[in-house]
Amino acid sequence: MDFRQLLSDPAVRTEFFDRIDEIAANTGVEGGLEALEGGISYAEVRDAAESMSEGRWDSSDPGLEAIILQFLRPVYLVQRGTFSASSDQASSSLEIAGRLENARSKLDPVIASTGRIDLRNHRLDWVGTGWMVAPRVVVTNRHVAEEFGRAAGDGFAFKRNFIGRRVAAYLDWWQEYRQSEESRFRVEEIIWIEPDESVDVALLHISGTGEDGEEAPPPVTLMTGEEIAQLNVGAWIAVIGYPAYDSRNDAGDQQRIFDGIYNVKRLAPGQVTAFAGNELLQHDATTLGGNSGSVVVDLASGKALALHFGGEEGEHNFAVLTSRVASIANARVSGG
Repeated sequence: MDFRQLLSDPAVRTEFFDRIDEIAANTGVEGGLEALEGGISYAEVRDAAESMSEGRWDSSDPGLEAIILQFLRPVYLVQRGTFSASSDQASSSLEIAGRLENARSKLDPVIASTGRIDLRNHRLDWVGTGWMVAPRVVVTNRHVAEEFGRAAGDGFAFKRNFIGRRVAAYLDWWQEYRQSEESRFRVEEIIWIEPDESVDVALLHISGTGEDGEEAPPPVTLMTGEEIAQLNVGAWIAVIGYPAYDSRNDAGDQQRIFDGIYNVKRLAPGQVTAFAGNELLQHDATTLGGNSGSVVVDLASGKALALHFGGEEGEHNFAVLTSRVASIANARVSGG
């Protein structure tokens, strides 16, 4: 990861250095960074932050790295259809929280249209995130859909488990922390799984009503290619999805940043770090494995900017631009 990006926003950078003593003090209390016995000093946090901002951080101290990421790239719980700020205000940026608060009215509809893909007759209870891209059409990743779907003739079919039972997939628009509500829609058809040599996209057709007779949430508005072209590296985004514990990542860092809470709906702020041609972007929001298929939202417009599909710890997160998602959906859903 290019840590210079984390402190590139002048307001966030000013806040961070103004609050270093508060941040350092917070690591020495119960629930702080367990690996840093006795906490860390003001000077240690400042030196680490300055190293990051100057591009010379060598990641030799993962504890310091984690506290800075927790402050600059927090992960918010979603409850009752909206995101909630951390109860520990010393652990995360108030400047970033304010940006999210200003965008709340734009983010809440996207939250409502983002769900968890649950499975039956499968070794996994759930497999990733999906969101509404057209009426009754959900977009997710190819590698997510391939857990329960396969090519069959001219189309796609649901896989069967080891005793021959057909795997069933559902979209649940809730699955929130300490909330028991469900809104489950059966995946009736796998519309399309993009080939391996292409972008990591799949389209699913869901039932017209949920198990309790409710209507599906509306599609998320997509940014057009022209709108995306106006964005610059550093644009603020939010990733909405369902991070799961990931054994590939550092266990201690995950515990600290996610408070040991996984498999529920979350919102993670970040920034665009790079555009890769006209199909992909990179971002630095905090994500885990279950975020595959998450929606990446442009904070300024509230529109979907990209479809998250993966990342490398300490490096980059990757997502497919919605201009490319739209071209696939238009071809496969509308027959264009």
